[in-house]
Amino acid sequence: MSQTPTEGRTHAPLLIMGSPRSGTTFLSQMVNRFLDIHICRDNGTLLRFHRNLAHYQPLSDDANLRRLIAHLFADRYFTERLRHRGMSLSEEELFARVPRRTYGGVIEAVFSATAATHGKSNWGYKRASFARVTGHQIDDLFPSARFVHCIRDARDVVLSMRTSTDLLLERSWHFGAVDWVSHLTTGRQLGARLGPSRYMEVRYEQFMATPAKVLTDIIDFTGGDAGAERLDRISSEIGALLKADNTEKWRKKVPPDAIRTIERVAGALLADLGYPVINPGVVGQPVGLGEHLALHADRIASNLFRTQFGVMARYRWEVVKGHARARLGRR
Repeated sequence: MSQTPTEGRTHAPLLIMGSPRSGTTFLSQMVNRFLDIHICRDNGTLLRFHRNLAHYQPLSDDANLRRLIAHLFADRYFTERLRHRGMSLSEEELFARVPRRTYGGVIEAVFSATAATHGKSNWGYKRASFARVTGHQIDDLFPSARFVHCIRDARDVVLSMRTSTDLLLERSWHFGAVDWVSHLTTGRQLGARLGPSRYMEVRYEQFMATPAKVLTDIIDFTGGDAGAERLDRISSEIGALLKADNTEKWRKKVPPDAIRTIERVAGALLADLGYPVINPGVVGQPVGLGEHLALHADRIASNLFRTQFGVMARYRWEVVKGHARARLGRR
């Protein structure tokens, strides 16, 4: 694979986050297509292992690090989401590649190996949120990473949740809005802690309007240099990859009552982000007990026939096995 003069330059790792259906997948795909970065996705497997890390400490002990790597390789989702998608190292090769005896070093070894398989010099990671990874843990796991938070209008996000075939998404108008507020709040709290040198917000609507500029901004943010050839390619190709009229769909496709429901929950944050709120009178209205019960009934009805319980059960079983391996030291 030929390289332009700017390829091969080390960028800071790029972490993309945002609420489900906010455009993080599409942004990751465009980064993978046009930049010298490969964004990895693992359905949270590596963060799940981090919650059991106490059972593998200290990683400075060769035996502990080898046991952690062996348990990663025994995990179904590590195999499906990482090994089958480019992490081609053996257990021994991964052990030798770990640059620091920390869990962040293990993550770097896994993702950098995957990026190399895809012909990229730099790695990244996409997660909907880092709600369960807070405080000093971020620096332990991703000490030099830059975080890009993709933000999209809550009404379009909830509409997309309702129509998506993805698993484990909220389907009701009310709880979809609750989910959006939770993800946005967590992400912005993380951003406040990281500061502008490590945290950047990208509006989905802005990305749809000026995609080449947003990608160039991301390159600058991670410390890279796009180069004229890459910029020309982005400008000439990316327009054909965008979905036409994929913003403000809620104005035509979300019923008025549903707009009020979403704005009741998310209106304050929408306004804070600069989005128009068309029902300001309902923003923040409390939910009574009877209405609360009705909303939960709607939630159950909205999700019941779209949830693939077999997939959920397999995931939960893998979590249970992972806990058992960590505690008992077995493979």
